[in-house]
Amino acid sequence: MDKKKMIFNEKKFEAAVLYMLSRSPNGTIEGKKKLAKLLYFADFNYFEAFEKPFTGAAYKALPMGPVPQELEHTLLNLEKDEITIQKKKTGLPNDTVVFVLKADPSKKISILSDEEKKVLDTVVARYGNCSGKDLELITHSEAPYNAVAEGEYMPYELSFYRGKTMEELIGK
Repeated sequence: MDKKKMIFNEKKFEAAVLYMLSRSPNGTIEGKKKLAKLLYFADFNYFEAFEKPFTGAAYKALPMGPVPQELEHTLLNLEKDEITIQKKKTGLPNDTVVFVLKADPSKKISILSDEEKKVLDTVVARYGNCSGKDLELITHSEAPYNAVAEGEYMPYELSFYRGKTMEELIGK
């Protein structure tokens, strides 16, 4: 599916972010890079397992891995009521951004199907303890990232070339 045919579902994208935060330790995810990669795994795992889009986000292959182009706008929307975005000192030139759940997401995540929740649960269980750098390296080894040039959109159909088992995609 090329970008023109994929329809972005902003409510599902917001719900995916909130759901992953609700399943993460202390309702937090450290790093924008990590959040972007977790969303990539959710979207591409879902597409590979069910042959239809989950959020329909448009992922570009950037130097640090796949990034959904809708992420910044979505975070600004969620920051109004649902999340807090904090900075954490790291001793490096840039601080780490920490996303913190600040409100009960039950109403917003109620739009997620059981299969969508299962994919998100699998992604959080498999990759939730990884660093953004670890996730960057993993995504750099996958077909969707390697099959396009830097800055290009990553077609969801390339998910079929990752060689993942159904257990890896949606758990048991």
